[in-house]
Formats: sequence, C-alpha cells, structure tokens
Amino acid sequence: MDKDALSRSLFALIDLLSRLRGPDGCPWDALQTDSTIRMYVLEEAYEVVDAVERGRPEDVCQELGDLLFQILFLAGLGEERGEFDFVDVIERITEKMKGRHPHVFGTVEVNSAEEVAENWQEIKKREKDSPETSSSLLQGLPADLPALLRAHRLNERALQADLGGLAGIKGWSGVEARFEKLKKAVSSEDKKRIGREVGELLFGMANLARDWGLNAEDLLRESNQRFIEGVNEAEKALIKGSNTKE
Repeated sequence: MDKDALSRSLFALIDLLSRLRGPDGCPWDALQTDSTIRMYVLEEAYEVVDAVERGRPEDVCQELGDLLFQILFLAGLGEERGEFDFVDVIERITEKMKGRHPHVFGTVEVNSAEEVAENWQEIKKREKDSPETSSSLLQGLPADLPALLRAHRLNERALQADLGGLAGIKGWSGVEARFEKLKKAVSSEDKKRIGREVGELLFGMANLARDWGLNAEDLLRESNQRFIEGVNEAEKALIKGSNTKE
C-alpha cells in the first residue's frame, strides 16, 4: 500500500465531506444528523456483506467505499460539535486492538484460536469500569442487529457468563421442547400463542446452530439464496417449456 496515496485519498474524501456540509455545499447533506446517518451506516454494512457473499471484488471495493463515507460522515458530525474527530476514532481503535491482542503486542502466550477468544472476553470484562452484571452483558448488544444474529450473540454471552442453565439454553433438547409447544399452539389455533412459540423456536434454533459452531443468520441467508436460485431455475424451465409449445 502506498502510504502517500492513502493519505492523499483520505484527506480528499474528508475535504469533500467538509465541502458538502459547508455554506456552499449540498442542502441535503447539510440537514443530516447522527440519527439519519446511522440508518445509512446499517444499510451500507449490509451491502458490504452482500457483496462479499457474491464474491465480486469490484462490488466489495465499491461497497466498502460507501460504508467508509458514512463512517467519515458520522465522525465529521462529531467534530462539528467538538466531541471527537476521525483521528480520535483511528487512535482509539488502534489502542483498543493492541490491548485486545496481548499475545501479539505483549507478553501473553496462546496456543490456539480458542485461547485468543477466551482472552478477548476477559479483556473486555476488565475494560469495564465496574464488574459486568448479566444485565449489562446482554444489553450491550446493538438492538438494530438482525434478530437471528442478535439471538446468537445473546446466547453466546449468556453462556460466557455461566448463565446458560438459568436462561434455559438447552441445545437440541430445548429445540425439541419448543417444537412440541408450537405443535400444541397450532392445535389451539391461538394466533398470539402460535406467534410466541414460533419466536421461541427460532431463538432455540439459533442457539442450536451456535452449539455446532454455526451462525443462524448466515444459515438463513444461505437458505434464502438457495430458494432464490430454485425459483429462478423454475422460472427458466417454465419459460423454456412455454417456448417449446409455441
């Protein structure tokens, strides 16, 4: 990577943002706030994930640029209010990552990726000003995460805090029990009860996936894609059959 080119490109983008927000800039950009930009950050992050899944480097590059623009926009809003700037963002994440990797930047020794993950969680706990309670542990997850991904992380954190039994996280046995409850709910034809049990079953399925080192969010995205491909193939077959008859 050319460091000079990186510096020039980054400053050019920051200057562009300043121009957009300036007196002779864009009226739309001038009206944006943290609340409006946060949704674009979320959307662009999903676009990055989609581009990665499609395996097209050009698209990944494009979407990463779009996401970076929104990140810089938020940093610019913080700077306008005198709260922080992009330099603060970079310096803080650099120090944070150094602290989270004492096996690289310190004297800690690890023998596996699992040990790295365990150390990571311990370091996160020590970074808190006070001992983590189960409430703060779970509430720290962003509410805007996709529901299946959030279920995965909630289960993960509860188990890390040794709350699995208390929270009723029981892997396959839990899924079986929830499925039986759903069957009874469907038999009752109680829409509210059915909805609740569907939600409980989805939560249990997310935990089952986590038990096997999988992520329910990723699995459902893959299933969605297979469904789309199946529908596309069916449509092609129908069109081909229609053309043959003609």
